[in-house]
Amino acid sequence: MINNILPKMQANLAGVADAIMLDVDGFVSETNATNIFMVDDEGILLTADGDHCLPGVTRSTVIVLAKDLGIPCEVRRVSLSEFHAAEEVFTTGTMGELTPVTKIDGRVIGTGLRGEITKRLQDAYRKLPETPGWATDIPPFSEN
Repeated sequence: MINNILPKMQANLAGVADAIMLDVDGFVSETNATNIFMVDDEGILLTADGDHCLPGVTRSTVIVLAKDLGIPCEVRRVSLSEFHAAEEVFTTGTMGELTPVTKIDGRVIGTGLRGEITKRLQDAYRKLPETPGWATDIPPFSEN
């Protein structure tokens, strides 16, 4: 827990929303509170492999959605320099769902606006509650 709190404090002091966390070998793993994805100049969606980041539910959902939408997706180790050169970056989490990232280390990502692949994934994600097979009914609470 302290490993996520200290970077968040440093990010706040730097005037940014979150800190990108690197693994022991210097590859991007996640942020202090979310998983992180990028889209390269060939339109390939990239994210850290499960050995180097928390296996988030929203992250897993986005990987499945990408495949369903025909968006090429690679789960592998990704360098910070690849993120700096990305066309799009977004984070995933339960609270923020898919949140575009427009700057990393002061560098503008792509056009500086939400990208088209991010938009497609956001739209698909927001439709999931109405999509058969994606929602689970939870029985009402009973004290008996």
